[in-house]
Amino acid sequence: MTKPAAEFHVEGLRGLSRNASKFLRRHPKEARMAVAAALEAAAAQYAVRDEAAGVPENLKPFVVARSHGAEMLGVSQAAVRLEVSRTTVYDWVEKKILLGWKSTKRGLTIPAEQILGPGKVVPGIGPILEVIGDPELTWAFLSEVWPFAKKVMRPIDKLKAGEVEEPLDAAPSFGAAIT
Repeated sequence: MTKPAAEFHVEGLRGLSRNASKFLRRHPKEARMAVAAALEAAAAQYAVRDEAAGVPENLKPFVVARSHGAEMLGVSQAAVRLEVSRTTVYDWVEKKILLGWKSTKRGLTIPAEQILGPGKVVPGIGPILEVIGDPELTWAFLSEVWPFAKKVMRPIDKLKAGEVEEPLDAAPSFGAAIT
């Protein structure tokens, strides 16, 4: 008879799966490291939230980084979300329809937020990529908050709303500031 899995309780989450229990028994060091990493990540999220306490509301977007933790996909995952082939994903990245860059882990890294649905991506990324030149820097630009004429927001949110001009006008400033 196997020993029942130890249980944990964190704000309403209970229990361990059978596979998690086996992993904990076989790999206690790795499990401790994984739990420590998860707790550090959660603590960092709370620290960022607390860091903004006392900051005037109109300045909070500049204090709290919003692009940390953005979901990144590999080619296969992007192909599934877009409902296209992997070849099409590579083709769209090459044609600057879809933003992606080479990484050592999984070939291409593709920010998930630019995928709007099957066959749909955020329009206007290509021209901004042309201005900035580097796909990873382009993502940094698109995912950070900028002060635009009427509102403080991320350029990718402007693009999603069909507003290409302001982000395109701001892109050279970002490229010049980075290089």
